[in-house]
Amino acid sequence: MSSQKFIITGGPGSGKSTLLEALKGQGFCCFEEVSRELIKEQTALKSGVLPWENLPAFAELVFDRMFEQYEASTEKEGICFFDRGIPDIFGYLENSGYTIPESYLTKLQKCAFNQTVFILPPWQEIYTQDSERPQTYEDSVSLYNAIKSAYTKQGFTLQEVPKLKIDERLRYVMSVVGEDVLS
Repeated sequence: MSSQKFIITGGPGSGKSTLLEALKGQGFCCFEEVSRELIKEQTALKSGVLPWENLPAFAELVFDRMFEQYEASTEKEGICFFDRGIPDIFGYLENSGYTIPESYLTKLQKCAFNQTVFILPPWQEIYTQDSERPQTYEDSVSLYNAIKSAYTKQGFTLQEVPKLKIDERLRYVMSVVGEDVLS
């Protein structure tokens, strides 16, 4: 089976999950953000691994889960969208002064993601903190820059999604992908 695999990325709180929900509402295959799911799971454990306590160990959990998502996408037809991709991990690690494990780089090369990556810029007016997103807006901007750099270093072409209402963001993504919005 074959599908086109598009990554949607950006700093925390830039509207990625909202855009993914809109894409899902149009019938597209979508894979949700791994980090938020893992934070909930790890918080429930007695000795859970959290990114603000042990980023490298948490990154490994995220990497493994993201690779599982990628493998699941190979069984899908058509277009799939991912809320974040493996290079996001690189940005988070580098932003905190850690080295990217060589095994992550090697496995990324085996993934057939579309070279066009949708990046959502920091947007202070919609930014909110919560239990899975403790970063300040300033932290979000710093992470955005690190993520942007990580994707560029890996040879991806970044397509910035404008700060627009969700239906307009959806139309923008679909125009780049070459699909008509269904409704």
